[in-house]
Amino acid sequence: MLLSPSDFTDNGLGRAGRDRLRLAAILASGGDARIRPDAEGRNKYYASVLPSDALAYGSSTINSISQHSFDLLARRWRDRLDRPMDAGAYAEALAGLRERITDYFDLAGTAVVFAASGTDLEYIGLAAAYDGRPLTAVLLGRDEVGSGCVHSAAGRFFADETAAGAQVTAESAIDPAFSDTELVDVAIRDANGRPRASTAVAAELALHIDHAAARDRRAIVHVVHGSKSGLTLPAFGDVERLASAYADHATIVVDACQLRIAPKAVRRYLALGCVVLLTGSKFAGGPPFSGFALVPDALHARAHPLPAGFRRLASRAEWPAGWPGAGTLPASGNFGLLLRLEAALIEMERFAAIDCERRTTIAGAFDREVRRLVDRLEIGEVPGAGSACLASETLRTIDLSPRWPACDFEAARAIHATIARQSKHWLGQEIRLGQPVRTHMLPCGRAAGTLRLSLSMPLMSELAAMPDAALEARLERDLSLIGAAISASAATTLTQREVA
Repeated sequence: MLLSPSDFTDNGLGRAGRDRLRLAAILASGGDARIRPDAEGRNKYYASVLPSDALAYGSSTINSISQHSFDLLARRWRDRLDRPMDAGAYAEALAGLRERITDYFDLAGTAVVFAASGTDLEYIGLAAAYDGRPLTAVLLGRDEVGSGCVHSAAGRFFADETAAGAQVTAESAIDPAFSDTELVDVAIRDANGRPRASTAVAAELALHIDHAAARDRRAIVHVVHGSKSGLTLPAFGDVERLASAYADHATIVVDACQLRIAPKAVRRYLALGCVVLLTGSKFAGGPPFSGFALVPDALHARAHPLPAGFRRLASRAEWPAGWPGAGTLPASGNFGLLLRLEAALIEMERFAAIDCERRTTIAGAFDREVRRLVDRLEIGEVPGAGSACLASETLRTIDLSPRWPACDFEAARAIHATIARQSKHWLGQEIRLGQPVRTHMLPCGRAAGTLRLSLSMPLMSELAAMPDAALEARLERDLSLIGAAISASAATTLTQREVA
């Protein structure tokens, strides 16, 4: 379903139909190649450009826009869909979103910086940390954060084009200021796939900060609140101790890109002087791709001017007007990013209206059905961090290898893709699950095959409106269909691999 200008002509769709196509085309614009739909109207992650009736339990990877958000956007922007977004209107609209974000998190004294994806958000952390010295980027759990973050966290381009449309050389420095940035990887799990102890992780991070400081380098240290598999490490107390001990030598960046985090926890991190990275396309349920970083006032106040390379990454309005060097960025608009961010805010504000007790009921029902699925399929579950929070309550990672010992990471990727393509044909219902994530190794030395099941804000808003009995029945039906899809896809995929 590639959208072209001919789709918007008077082709019998009527005004509402043409507006629907225009809105879909805008939502799939203003990003890098990952956002572009194929001939069937889906991007490389199988998210559709239009609302979908799929069973959507893949928010740990990506979402299609909800019907609710799509309809609201269509009404609000109906008279603007056929006009470009100029720089002035873009700046005004983003200012409104900044206000809504600070209201949602109940923030004061915080800069809000927008970006086209979670991977792009890493550049904001670099800008906040940069003080003229070379940087050492300490990345926690490279397999459990965005795959491109190994490049963007080190100040390198992660693709051959940027969301701003610049053609670049992948893996080259975004600016000479970051050409000497070094990347250090710290494991988040042990060899058996168990989460490492918080104190051990924090101690290793401290060693890397000390090593960087001894060479007159500033460390930019990543911690995670809700990784790809729902881990939060180090624990807040250990982050607090790191922030207190190394304020002069390190900037701490909290990767909360899943947005499976309560506003209170965001405020606690910001009070420590941490930069917090969040996206609107995971738990928030907005369409891919969008993100925003929250930067404490103290870091904003001492920030160095943005290096010239940022002109290829962002437009002026995406950075606060008072940020040094932001005025040198291109004055342009990105209608697609704006609407994707607004769609995420619509879902966040709808989720905020759900009573806390009701959220707990939904999470408990989801937990029970996932456990039943694991038992029924005789598979396993990847260990979580053991603490109850949005990250652990709304995201579960299942291990396929106990039932299918030959199911490694590559096989799980094939299973995931087959479910996305074939579930409608097999079961009469399209199904979306989270992509596999590398968490532990098989005895043969290959990464084990996993899949992820997750709730999203739109799904929880839908479930919250149901009576308890209907809620239980809906989740039981959904997880039964998911189990059938996993079984069918695993049988097909693994048989094909054996034959090959």
